[in-house]
Amino acid sequence: MPQNIPLWVQYTGAVLVALVISMYAVKKIIFITRTRQLFDVPDNVRKIHGAQIPSLGGIGIFTGYVITSAFFMPPEWYYVIAASVILFFTGIYDDIMNMRPSRKLAAQLLASAIAVVFAGGRLEFLPIWGTIPDSIITILLGAFFINVFNFIDGIDGLACTLAVFYLGALSALFIAQGNAPLACICFSLAGATLGLLYYNWSPARIYMGDTGSMILGFTIFVLSVWGINAGWGNVAAGLSIADASWLVLSLVSVPLFDAFRVFVMRAMSGVSPLRADRRHLHYYLVDAGMPHSRAVMVIAGTNLVVLILAFFLLHTHFLLLLANLVVLPAVVSYVAASRMRKQMAQKI
Repeated sequence: MPQNIPLWVQYTGAVLVALVISMYAVKKIIFITRTRQLFDVPDNVRKIHGAQIPSLGGIGIFTGYVITSAFFMPPEWYYVIAASVILFFTGIYDDIMNMRPSRKLAAQLLASAIAVVFAGGRLEFLPIWGTIPDSIITILLGAFFINVFNFIDGIDGLACTLAVFYLGALSALFIAQGNAPLACICFSLAGATLGLLYYNWSPARIYMGDTGSMILGFTIFVLSVWGINAGWGNVAAGLSIADASWLVLSLVSVPLFDAFRVFVMRAMSGVSPLRADRRHLHYYLVDAGMPHSRAVMVIAGTNLVVLILAFFLLHTHFLLLLANLVVLPAVVSYVAASRMRKQMAQKI
């Protein structure tokens, strides 16, 4: 951690340096992928973009994030970086060669295990019998959230926008806790993601691919776990570990609710929960005729409202907090699905 440098300079510098490095790297990646004809192939299910769009933008995120955060990270975070490297190369292979889902899941479980065992990333508040069950549950949740974040990378700018939103909220909470190193890591990853968002906003010139979505999902999960375990409590306006847990859940409520909803719908239809389809909220909005950029704003806005309501509902009954996580995302999903079906009916 740099010494004798004002914190606001460190925060601003982390964002700007990561942003510049990421933008430069993404620009070069676009040039190389177009020269080598390394394009993502649309499948008319989840990939609905044009045929000449590369999907290795996650390399830019990883480059800007790792180089910048190296100046701020605590010793334990080196294990998180080591786990991220595993996901980085797994994502590159998958983006180019299409890895088997089982092998990709194995890499996600391994990365989560490294974070839990070596970096102290175990959820300590779980009311289980001991350390080993808590660790196993945390590892499974880590792999699950990596896939949840991968699911939202379906339309232009969505995954990048939500990642910047989540990292901004986490950085604010770490600042309130007085944990400047983790706040700088949040700012570094947010800046690197903004560098890709410049090229990923609709109409996108490049996609992050699994290389980016897995690193973002994994790192946001680890940061959330560390924040929950720290309690954000004692410094940030008296928030307890339970309060911090509700805030983290509300922070990622929309993609979590969407993933559970889609899993249930697929299971009821007798298909694999991991089978790609167009039942996600962002596809509903796009299929209803909404431009990608507006769909991104609707989803991000919904997530923001849930987070704000959660903050004001703290210290109330847990049923109110639980309803806050479910009701608004459910209403938005229902309205979007209704408008999508109406739009489809008009085309017939």
